[in-house]
Amino acid sequence: MGDSLEHLFSPRSVCVIGASRDPEAWGHVLLRNLLNGGFRGRIYAVNPRANEVLGIPCHRSVFELPEEIDLAVIALPSGLVYDAVVECGEKGAKYAIVVSAGFGESGRSDLERKVVQAARARGMRIIGPNCMGIYSSHSDLVSTFTSLVPPRGEISFVSQSGAVGTTVLAWAKEHGVGFSKFVSIGNESDLSIPELLEYFETDDSTKVIALYLESVKDGRRLVSSLSSCTLKKPVVAMKVGVTSAGAAAASSHTGAIAVEDKIIDGVFRQYSVIRARDPAELFRISFAFSSLPIPSGRSAAVVTTGGGWGIECADALEMKGISLPPLPREVFEVADATLPGFWSKRNPIDMVASPDPFNYSRILEAVLKSPEFDMAFLLGFGTIGSIAMPSLIRSEIEAAKSISEIVRATNKPLFVVDMLGPSQSAASRALIKAGIPVFPSSLSAAEAASAMVRYREFRRRKSSRT
Repeated sequence: MGDSLEHLFSPRSVCVIGASRDPEAWGHVLLRNLLNGGFRGRIYAVNPRANEVLGIPCHRSVFELPEEIDLAVIALPSGLVYDAVVECGEKGAKYAIVVSAGFGESGRSDLERKVVQAARARGMRIIGPNCMGIYSSHSDLVSTFTSLVPPRGEISFVSQSGAVGTTVLAWAKEHGVGFSKFVSIGNESDLSIPELLEYFETDDSTKVIALYLESVKDGRRLVSSLSSCTLKKPVVAMKVGVTSAGAAAASSHTGAIAVEDKIIDGVFRQYSVIRARDPAELFRISFAFSSLPIPSGRSAAVVTTGGGWGIECADALEMKGISLPPLPREVFEVADATLPGFWSKRNPIDMVASPDPFNYSRILEAVLKSPEFDMAFLLGFGTIGSIAMPSLIRSEIEAAKSISEIVRATNKPLFVVDMLGPSQSAASRALIKAGIPVFPSSLSAAEAASAMVRYREFRRRKSSRT
C-alpha cells in the first residue's frame, strides 16, 4: 500500500470533475487552488457545459481525456458521483477525492457503499466523501478547499474534520511551520487512517504524524498500525466525541460510530500516542516534535525575565514530572558574571528584567552546554522591547538568531514561553522563523516537553526488549 500512495501524493496528472466558472462553486475553488499551488503535473477539467475554466480547456466527460489520470477530484452533487466514479475507474484513474456531501453522514450509507464498490471493482480508491481534499507540499499539490497552506515541512496531518484541518493549516501558515502532507479524510469510506499511518511510517518526508479523530472505523487495524508506527515516529492525536453530546454531533458530521473513550485512551497510553486536548495543542506539540530535538532526560533549567513567571513555570514542570536541579558551578559563574548581584542565585534563573538581550543567549549557552540539563525553558524573552523599550527590538531579534544557533549547536530543546504572543513580539517571531516553537503559557510548554520525554522513554523501553 505504501508505494501505491505515491500516485495520490505525487500524481502525474489531476482532473477536476465538476470544474465551474462560478467563483463561488467548489469546482472553481478546487481548480483555482490547484493552479495557484504550482502543481507540476498535468491538469485537466471536466464540465460538459463550459469550453474552459481558468484557462484550462474543459472536456465533456472523463472518457474524452487524452490520457489516464492518477488523481480525480470530484466536485459534483452526490447523485452524480456514482457515474463519475465509474467513468474515472474505466479511464484508469488510481484515486478519486470525493469532496461532495450527502452520503453516510446524512443517512445515505447505501449510496456511499455503492460508490466505493464501483471504485474498488475498477482498481480505484476513494478519499472521502464529505471531505475537503488533500495537500502534498513536496509535489506542490494543493487539492483542497483552502488556499491557506503551510510551507514544506515534516508534519503529516490526517483529519476527519475539514474545519479543524483548515484551522490547523492556517495556524501553520501564519507561523511558518512546515507540513509534508494533509489529508481531509471525511467519512473514511475507503482509504483509511490506518493505511495512511502505515504509509507515513516509511515516508522519508514525514517526521511526526498528527491526527484529528471523531471515530474509529477499524479498531484492530488502527491498533496494529499504531503499534508499529510509534516505534519509528511520534503520533499526536486529538480524539473528540468523548461525551454523549459530542458523540451525537460526530455521528451527524461524518456518520461516525462512537467508541468508548477509555478504550481509545488505553490504546493511546499503551503505544505512547500523545493525546492533545484541542487543535491548538495538537498544532503546538506537533511543531515541537518536528523542529526540536527530543530531550534525553527529565532535567530542565528555566531562564525567566521576571520572577513570577519562573515560579509558575517551576510549578508546571514539577506537575509534569520534569525536575529543576541546582545550577552547576559553571552555569552559576556565567550567570553571576552576567547579571546584577541581586539575581535569583538558583534555578529558575531570574534575569531581573535585564535590558541586554544578549545576556539571555550567554546564559542559555551555558545552560544547554551543561550535562546537568536536558532542556531549557525561556520565559518572557522579547517582552521588554515590546512593552517598554522599543529601541531594544532590533537587538532582541539579533539575540533570537544567536539563541537559535545555540539550540542547533547543542542539540538540546528550548521551550519558549511568550504570554504576549508572537503578534506582539518581534523576538518571538524570529524564534519561530528559526524553527523554535513559542508557547502561550508555561503549562502548555511543560505539556509539550513532557510528551516528548514520555515518547523518548517509550522508545527506550521498546528497544531494550528487542
